[in-house]
Amino acid sequence: MYVIQFIQYHQVNLSGHIFSLGPVTHCLSPPLCHNSIYLGCTLSQSFNPDFHHSPVIKMGWLHKTPPQGTLVFQKRWVMLDAQYLRYFQNEKEVYSKRIIAILSVTKVLNVGGQKFEVVTRNRTFLFRAENNTVREEWVSVLKETIQQHCNSMEKSLMNSSDTRGQRASRVSLISKQGYLEMSGLRSKLYVVICADSVFLYRNAEEHSQGVGITSIEMNLGTVKGTDKRSFNLTTIYRTFSFVAESEQQREQWVEVLQACVSHSLSSNAVAQKIWSEEANQRCADCGAPHPDWASVNLCVVLCKCCAGVHRGLGQSVSKVRSLKMDENAWTENQLFLLLGNDKVNLFWAANIPPSEMLCPSSDSEERQRFVTAKYCQGKYRCYHALFGQQEALNKALCNTIQTGDVLETLSLVFCGADVNCYTGDPELPSPVSVAQHYGQTLQVEFLTHNHNTGRSNETKAALPISHTGYLFKTASSTRAVTEHFSRRWCSLNQGNFSYYESEKSSSQSGQMKMSDVLCLVVNPQGKHGYGHSFELYHDSGRVYLFGEDSPDTVREWIKVIGKALVPPVAEDLVGWSFERVGRLRYTVGQSFHCPCLGWFSLGGSRLLLLLHGEDQVDNIDLRKLQELFTQGYSETSGAVVLVDRGRRLRLEGDRRPDYQGWLSGIQQGLGRGDGPLDQQQLTETEVPVIVDRCISYITQHGLKSEGIYRRCGVNSKIAALLLSLRHDARQVRLSEGVCQVDNVANVLKRFLREVGEGVFNGHQASLPWLHTTSDERRERVSQYKALLHSLPPVNRATLGAVINHLYCVQCFADENQMNMHNLAIVFGPTLFQTDGTDNSAGQVVEELIQNYQDIFNVSGSAVSAEELVCEVLRRGNIPPQQGDYWSCFLVNDNQEMERPLHYQERALAIYFSLGKDCHLVVKRNCYMEAMLIYIAAMVDVSRNSMIKFSDEKGQRGKRTFSRRLCVLDGTSLRLYKEVKVTEDGRRMCSTQPERECQVHALKVYYGIKKRLQPPSCWGMTVVCEQAERDKQQWYLCCESKNELIKWLATFMNLQVVSFCVTETYSTFLTCCITVMCSLSLLLMD
Repeated sequence: MYVIQFIQYHQVNLSGHIFSLGPVTHCLSPPLCHNSIYLGCTLSQSFNPDFHHSPVIKMGWLHKTPPQGTLVFQKRWVMLDAQYLRYFQNEKEVYSKRIIAILSVTKVLNVGGQKFEVVTRNRTFLFRAENNTVREEWVSVLKETIQQHCNSMEKSLMNSSDTRGQRASRVSLISKQGYLEMSGLRSKLYVVICADSVFLYRNAEEHSQGVGITSIEMNLGTVKGTDKRSFNLTTIYRTFSFVAESEQQREQWVEVLQACVSHSLSSNAVAQKIWSEEANQRCADCGAPHPDWASVNLCVVLCKCCAGVHRGLGQSVSKVRSLKMDENAWTENQLFLLLGNDKVNLFWAANIPPSEMLCPSSDSEERQRFVTAKYCQGKYRCYHALFGQQEALNKALCNTIQTGDVLETLSLVFCGADVNCYTGDPELPSPVSVAQHYGQTLQVEFLTHNHNTGRSNETKAALPISHTGYLFKTASSTRAVTEHFSRRWCSLNQGNFSYYESEKSSSQSGQMKMSDVLCLVVNPQGKHGYGHSFELYHDSGRVYLFGEDSPDTVREWIKVIGKALVPPVAEDLVGWSFERVGRLRYTVGQSFHCPCLGWFSLGGSRLLLLLHGEDQVDNIDLRKLQELFTQGYSETSGAVVLVDRGRRLRLEGDRRPDYQGWLSGIQQGLGRGDGPLDQQQLTETEVPVIVDRCISYITQHGLKSEGIYRRCGVNSKIAALLLSLRHDARQVRLSEGVCQVDNVANVLKRFLREVGEGVFNGHQASLPWLHTTSDERRERVSQYKALLHSLPPVNRATLGAVINHLYCVQCFADENQMNMHNLAIVFGPTLFQTDGTDNSAGQVVEELIQNYQDIFNVSGSAVSAEELVCEVLRRGNIPPQQGDYWSCFLVNDNQEMERPLHYQERALAIYFSLGKDCHLVVKRNCYMEAMLIYIAAMVDVSRNSMIKFSDEKGQRGKRTFSRRLCVLDGTSLRLYKEVKVTEDGRRMCSTQPERECQVHALKVYYGIKKRLQPPSCWGMTVVCEQAERDKQQWYLCCESKNELIKWLATFMNLQVVSFCVTETYSTFLTCCITVMCSLSLLLMD
């Protein structure tokens, strides 16, 4: 179902066709207490890796006493796996308050009162559950886990002939242990590095007893020395700062921790599988045993030394991946199992003279010479019979990829066949599409790896660009440096960028192919000591920095390098003031396999992209991203995921410096909370997310709050909340009970008062608003309209959202005491950022509220239930299916009663009349199909039967259900108390009904309030409003679902209600008061 509360929405899952509105609570870290060391860090919503080696067996809330034995229970989130029992401050924490090894637990005991004890060798932990059932579940699971652990230990000991050796093996997993100081704590901690985790204990005794503080998974960590004795262990959640006893000790700790990180990121699974092919157990170039690297496009398995040389060739020649570190880059590995080094070398190494062969002991120069000759020059390859015949090679490739002969495809490609050639079939235009059509997955994988290795027609078309001139250059390194600039004569010609000592030099100082350049970066003015500079990121991982004081010189170089870098179809990417342009691998949707190559250009909050196979550049406004998060990385690559307008785009960097630059640029383009309105994070309607969040929360929880926007909140909480919203507003969820209405209201006012340039785009631009001279209302409205139109789009949308909100607030002036004048007094100085001494600001705001509908072209509460349903389905991309019956329901807070709205009812009018006590839900009507079948078979549009009835008053304060004869026809609904049954079975009732209501005055709700204790679950609530102050509620209870459906169908038929949604969508009025903001938040979050 689709829940539209018009106000506050938290997450949306369109794939499951349900909008969930559960609040997300943000907890502040509690202060350190004397009985525990708090290492809290709240989980990110967008990143959820598996933090434990063992799967979680059970988790939930329990109450626990502190170790001093006091009876003050503290609520803790408890998690159990096969190795450890942990408890956390709350369910979102990454690092536990305590970790208890299952091996150290001796017994688990029930102690009554929903409590149970976990007993270790030196301490007893007392927990209390919510009820006895939950307690029994925990005790049972704990005992079973302990028993299973003991059984596995016994089995391993029985199978081991050397118990002492096995124990030594377990101890050897600990690579280092000892005491370290940790910032923020007075006492030292006992730190143990074991396998790929770091464990923190209070002291060595706790370590021996198996009871610690927390564990840190090192696959998420980096280690860096900060001082002579200090170093930081940084994870994506927090930074741990440690101090060793000496500089020598610090170096030892850092070295062991870095080894631990490498171990945690490595996996032998891929290597073992590829080594299962015997030929892959030796390096394809030098024959070294157990090679743990591979070139995925050349299909050879390599040792570490040869892989280093392959990296130097560039990604356009050899794409090197680690078998242990780049596990995510591997799919089924079948390509390497099918071919193997021996078969591939039948092509690459068919003609190697014995004198030129490599051996494992060959030096780097020999390896460089051999690898270059073998793969770049093709000196030793077995030439294909069609070599030199381009058209014949392409035709043979298109035929071969329909079969499983990948070795023949490799021979064709590396003898000149174009992997991007046109096949002649418009439906299958490329070799990849042909291979996919014939189900040749290995062929697809091979072609995908080689579609950008310097053989692309796109790359060849970009070669003729040339340019020369002097630039200042630094020595190339793995990062841009800011010193030792040297003046060099640079030349770009035929796709090669070269530089020389001077214009007259004949020998090159250096050269790079543009096909090997991953990214061109334009630096801000003055960076690196030059007025203007740019960087080239090479696929070897090196960065080349060039600078010049003349802006025209650098601008021209950037222009020609950009055109030489991107294919002709992507020239739009370099035709604007970009900051970064280059290529990235990407996937769309949930699949990570077979990423494609795309071209991207980034500048400010705009990301332009040209995806594979497309001929038009797409545009992403980073300020309006629904979500951004990073995924696991290795030493050579990383990934960032963008969710934009329902599309999930995963970008992969070829090298770490390049990826980090893209990630940093994208994050900066998301919007800054301390900038002007157009630099904020925005909703799809171009309203800042901060404003939208606050307005939504207040509309839901504070419309009827007396004195809203006039009362002061708690200043410290206001400042903290505004700071978190400015940091990342999309990650902040305002929840009732956590955030007070007055605090949120003051956050909105403070933001609008402090935002750069203000809502009216600066002081000078605001003056015409304050000096409208006409005395006629119509002329002033026209002037306001013209001024509104002159505002920038974001300012105009923000002003509209704020005045829209204030218009809604004053609708409840009888309850909140905030009429138009009072609101204007508050928001005049706020919106115009004045000191409040001039009344003109308040007068303008009051007129904007008073004439809101005219100035902002709003047509009242004109959105019907039908239009609302159609727009929700359209935005959710849910096409109506045969037999689908969607309705807009009015639901009360407890989800006990709901009423399907008539398709012409005005949704906004209904909502504002009820306030926050009800909300609207768009969902399938589960009764509709059965009701339509019953209606189709009806002869007489009326119904009467005995039904159980109760009213609002009841007898003696008790609401009892009594049997009544209920008669419904085209005029009214009547209830009769005295009923007699004649001999022929007919019911005879008294002349006057006990209760009666006209059909047009009836509103029928599904369900009855639980507190009335209805005798069955098949009930309905009938609301009768025959006069303004005459409102009655009748509760009617049926004996079966079938009977309820018949009654509902009769009501619906008499009231001519039609809820069936057709494929023709109604025209949706975008000028409604609150629905548009709410729907945008619902569908975009």
